[in-house]
Amino acid sequence: MFGHLQIKSAYSFQESTILIQSLIDNAKSKHIQALALTDDNNMYGAYEFYEACTKASIKPILGVNASIMFNDDLIHLLLYARDDVGYKDLVRIVSDINLNENKAITLKALSNYRDHLYIVSHEYEDRLIEQEATSKEDLLTHAQTERPVMSFMKTMKSLFGASYRIMIVEDGIKGHSLRNQTLIKYAQFLDIPCIWGNDVRYLHSHDAFTLDLLQASKKGEVLNKDHEPLTTDRYLKSEKEIRELFSRYPDIIKNTEEIIDNCYGSIQKTENGLPHYKTPTGDSGAYLRHLCIKGLKQRFKNQPITDDYKDRLLYELKTIHTMGYDDYFLIVFDYVQYAKKHGILVGPGRGSAAGSLVAYCLGITNIDPLKYDLLFERFLNPERVSMPDIDVDFQDDRRDEVIQYVCNKYGHDHVAQIVAFSTYGPRVAIKDIGKVMGIPLPRLEMIAKMVPTAPKHRKSITEVYSTSASFQDMIQKDPVLSRLIAPMSLVEYLPRNITMHAAGVVLSYEPLRDVVPLVIGPSDMIMSQYSKDYIEKTGLLKMDFLGLKNLTMIDYIMKDIERKLGKTFSINTIPLNDARTYHLISRGDTTGVFQLESSGMRSLLKKMKPECFDDIVAAIALYRPGPMENIPLYLEGRKNKNNITYLLKELEPILKSTYGIMIYQEQIMQIAQVIAGFSLGRADILRKAVSSKDESMMAGMKEEFIQGAIKKGFKEDVATRLYQMIEKFANYGFNKSHSVAYGYVAYQLAYLKANYPLYFFAAILSNESGSASSKMRTIEESKRYGVKILPPSINYSYSRFMVEEGGIRYSLVSIRNVGSAGYKMILKEREKGLFKDMYDFLARIPSLSSKMLESLIDAGAFDEFNKNRAYLRKNISLMMEYIQLGVDEKPIFEEVRENKFERLEREKEVLGLYISTHPIVYVKQKIKHPLVNLVDVENYMDRTIPVVCSISSVRAIVDKKGREMAFIEGQDETGQVEFVCFSNQYERYKNILERGKTVEMNVRVQYRDRLSLIINQVKEL
Repeated sequence: MFGHLQIKSAYSFQESTILIQSLIDNAKSKHIQALALTDDNNMYGAYEFYEACTKASIKPILGVNASIMFNDDLIHLLLYARDDVGYKDLVRIVSDINLNENKAITLKALSNYRDHLYIVSHEYEDRLIEQEATSKEDLLTHAQTERPVMSFMKTMKSLFGASYRIMIVEDGIKGHSLRNQTLIKYAQFLDIPCIWGNDVRYLHSHDAFTLDLLQASKKGEVLNKDHEPLTTDRYLKSEKEIRELFSRYPDIIKNTEEIIDNCYGSIQKTENGLPHYKTPTGDSGAYLRHLCIKGLKQRFKNQPITDDYKDRLLYELKTIHTMGYDDYFLIVFDYVQYAKKHGILVGPGRGSAAGSLVAYCLGITNIDPLKYDLLFERFLNPERVSMPDIDVDFQDDRRDEVIQYVCNKYGHDHVAQIVAFSTYGPRVAIKDIGKVMGIPLPRLEMIAKMVPTAPKHRKSITEVYSTSASFQDMIQKDPVLSRLIAPMSLVEYLPRNITMHAAGVVLSYEPLRDVVPLVIGPSDMIMSQYSKDYIEKTGLLKMDFLGLKNLTMIDYIMKDIERKLGKTFSINTIPLNDARTYHLISRGDTTGVFQLESSGMRSLLKKMKPECFDDIVAAIALYRPGPMENIPLYLEGRKNKNNITYLLKELEPILKSTYGIMIYQEQIMQIAQVIAGFSLGRADILRKAVSSKDESMMAGMKEEFIQGAIKKGFKEDVATRLYQMIEKFANYGFNKSHSVAYGYVAYQLAYLKANYPLYFFAAILSNESGSASSKMRTIEESKRYGVKILPPSINYSYSRFMVEEGGIRYSLVSIRNVGSAGYKMILKEREKGLFKDMYDFLARIPSLSSKMLESLIDAGAFDEFNKNRAYLRKNISLMMEYIQLGVDEKPIFEEVRENKFERLEREKEVLGLYISTHPIVYVKQKIKHPLVNLVDVENYMDRTIPVVCSISSVRAIVDKKGREMAFIEGQDETGQVEFVCFSNQYERYKNILERGKTVEMNVRVQYRDRLSLIINQVKEL
């Protein structure tokens, strides 16, 4: 069997250009029968590699290039799993290396694993290779005098015996052939088998330059513009090429084949993936049943429980127990209860878990699945065994407390977060690679901006190069850029570094070190090296602890209402029929309301005019790519209910609530059950097959559906038509459980906005502290509610935006250069008593930096001391001197007249927006003809209108014809919007459309997926 034993993938960051699937495809085309992955101290790609090799009928050999401490020196050894125990050994070794502060293990520690691994030397520093030994006597002399390499080989053989090999690497680098001859003679003398290696780092020889660029970028080096690689031989060679390369050493080829034949390490699914939950009796199933019955009684408030709930609960409990997931539900129940007991807000549910009555009884979710026709089988299907997946939302500022609780309860060696990878992408690839060749960063940034990265318009470097004449021209005019375009196009797809998965946490019955490779992540949290796509395949339990900022907002609002108004109520018990809330939703006044705030959604809500909670659920399911096509049909049915026709009368109870059309996946399952006699488990398999377009499964399902319908007395042609409808709608069908769950959060926020707008806007502003544009939009909207935004105050502002006497006081922390430390210093002193004047403030807090003082002045934090800001700026140094000297007589301060425009610009500089007023107001006052405020442009759909705005950003891109066009962000005193300037107009007005300029424009208001303002004419003001 022919194969390569020394391959680094792109997971050896900046040391290889090889992506796993590309490696497999290339190997397949060269008829290579076996591959070993040997990344540096990691197994990030091991599962992906193992799965891809198996699928391609290539033998996967699991390995690693490990860092080992040897006599205080760091060396690297290749390790290969000989069997399944060997794979587990690799996992432990890699974990120990990454969790060790030295990022290495000792040779002695490695010797404990000798029985199930091959251990291979492959790196020798040139200084260790002595002059070539030409005779047996020379070799004997080298052995007797303990030459370093000879001594090292003897030590390795004594430690690892028959498991030890020496790799002879032919990588085309000058001098290595002579080194290899010496190594072979030493190995023969010591009777140690040699194998061959090629140090594969790229798939094609022309990629050698790209590897050099990556390595230089990693080291922060700049290469010569004429740089040529030291070697181009580290590519994946064919069997013929290798046999020619090592034709002088047939034994080496034979020894290599022997290792390939004898490596059988595989990745086995762990049998004890789930931790056991300790119960009072030791019986998880009985305890779960006890908790659910108790919880159901509480849900019914001690009223008689109806049979449908009893039957559903018993069915779910039986299914959960049969599938072995009693402990799973108890674990989730436990940490949700912890959160609730400690005042951490938990979401009403997320995803298909909202379809479980068990989850509802345990308080994991707050949604009654029977009330909303939610199906348990959509969540946990007894006919399609898979791990349950309960995702839980927590308020985002306290999510980490819950994770810490789980770590403490089950042990830090049983809990880890999950790795994720950030990819270069086109823009970073252009900047990182260009910098290595000495191209100035501003030029690289200009080129990078020409590659669109927005989700709907994303293009690769290659695509932009082949479609944009201006981009191509810019590259071709520069010889260095011309040489870099191919490397950049390759690098953009490579992983750049590790990050942490936003929500995933993995729990294990066994210590994780024995199950998956581990690494310390960016925030010093231990992470699994397998990503979310592979972690569950190992048999481990992945749970998603999601941080939802909207829950944090709700928590802020509720606490503010209690503190200011003395009202206490649970957000989960608010009435779902509040007229004020539905009036707000129906007029599309849902900015800041979770799931309902986009301009398109607000447009839909105005047309729908929701009257009940089910309408909100439908809106969330409909307003998505794909389902949007059904919106006109839905609205027509809603308007003319008597005109709705059903293919079969049996469909009416299922589709009546959505006016005759399929919106939810659960409806498809119910149709399969009622019409074709499917069990709900089988119906879920149909739903999944049709949604994922699994053609082989769909063919069988279609026949089964039609035959089932015929058995139930329906005509074949009607059954066929119905199945075709299912095929069409299944692609768009939304999980109703998810829509109901998020509908609750949306309703709760809409309720708070409708009934407590002051507190709602204060929480929104506190949540948007990092975004000036979002803050500005919120402030403008709050003004329409009659809410006054009070400027920051040194005596009355806090870290958050706070409700104060019918207005909202601006946050001190939101002022530039203040920060958390500065705020705490001010607050600590203020708690002793309010500041009386500027002198009092400077005397009590003399250590504030001049930058922070100036920012506080410009923000208006000292306005209450009745001195204009220009005066304070001018005299602040004198004031500080006066305070520090402690003299009785005050100095003579210079009176300063304040320029209103300068004052406003300084205010914006430190706050990110204008609080006092917007300077554009003064500009508009001079224009005599009518103008449309930006906040009102939605009311002028398909009309051309005049607007005045200040340009805050210009983003130029290249259109399909290779011509420049731009997206312009503009703002006035009422809001901020995005304008589109197509190539003809952009060419004409490019010099006017610049950041910071104030312009009057004639724009066409359109709506395509989102609001678009198309620029026709521009005039600079």
